[in-house]
Amino acid sequence: MAVIEDLEHLPMTELETALKKILSQRPDIQSRILSSQELLDYISWMAINFGHQIRLTPEKIPSFAATSDINAIGRKLIDDPGNPLALQRLAAGYTEQSEERYISGGHDISAFRMFRYMPSHWHTNDYFEIYYVFSGNCPLYFRDETINAKPGTILVVAPGVLHATPCYSDDCCLVYCMVRASTFERVFWNQLPKESLMSSFFHRALEGGQATAYLQFDSGDDPGIRRLMKQIYVEYQQGEAYSAQMINALMTAFLLLTLRRYEGTARLPRTDDFFWKHEFSAIFTYIQTNYAHTSLAEISARFHYSERQITRIVGQNTGLNFAQLIVKLRMEKAAALLRQGEMSAENISEALGYANLSSFYRTFQKYYGLPPTAWLRASGEEKNK
Repeated sequence: MAVIEDLEHLPMTELETALKKILSQRPDIQSRILSSQELLDYISWMAINFGHQIRLTPEKIPSFAATSDINAIGRKLIDDPGNPLALQRLAAGYTEQSEERYISGGHDISAFRMFRYMPSHWHTNDYFEIYYVFSGNCPLYFRDETINAKPGTILVVAPGVLHATPCYSDDCCLVYCMVRASTFERVFWNQLPKESLMSSFFHRALEGGQATAYLQFDSGDDPGIRRLMKQIYVEYQQGEAYSAQMINALMTAFLLLTLRRYEGTARLPRTDDFFWKHEFSAIFTYIQTNYAHTSLAEISARFHYSERQITRIVGQNTGLNFAQLIVKLRMEKAAALLRQGEMSAENISEALGYANLSSFYRTFQKYYGLPPTAWLRASGEEKNK
């Protein structure tokens, strides 16, 4: 497949033009998401009735599937559209999409472009998916929610989540990356500070076993974000030496830059036990950044919520009241600074917003059960001086 670098203005391919024309003849499926079996039936119907018209050759098969197994199935269907064994193997791949089947051997991450005008189907994966919209409007469906993605939208979807991604417009360019679960741990989870509020929310959103589990960021026309995703896509498609290592490094940079610039605008799914609105990201990011000196009254005025509402938001999403949350953040930071051994207790107290050292000591002992020096000694982490 020739790599086209202008993903923002990607013209329709010959095959996509044919698929658009074919889909127009099936109004019964144009406005809904198919099951795996329905998609299989559609592909079989299309291959039998139109395969000869579009003159589909192996060279024209888009590289939407990385493994030689999937490509072999495609070639069999070109030669024999009704081949029962090929259809059976194709059905297995649509039912539950696995790392072994869709991520190339030797790679931890695969990157492809969503095929326009191929009917979408409900499916789950055992890997993480990261979607990025280069152009057009691309709806992403979950069982109980639809996200209307636009250029710059980034969506991280957890394994095991039923979803579908139709691409039914000429200008829609949606790139998706399939990331092994073990790799996602390395390039994302391990990069997040353990004491970060948003980090704990991200874990809750993606690891809660919910029917809808995702993270959404809107990066708009951010050229740095767009350039990194384009590099990931081109690097994978070209497959040069060290491409696997390069893609891992680029994905780490992509996710970290996304967090640096858009953590405060993250959208998380709202579930039965997780009350979340998109503006909460900005509130908690502000608390995380300013916990040493902020107050309930200041946050209330800044975000135009009453103090009672802020208290309820904090309680529903952390299980703590506002004062408890501030103490937790201060004490976790105090422990980290003590371990580093580069600041005195007095300087730490001042940096964390305590009026005096004795107030800091009382709070620390109440939280950890020991005063700072004794706690550090008991933890076996006192620095040799």
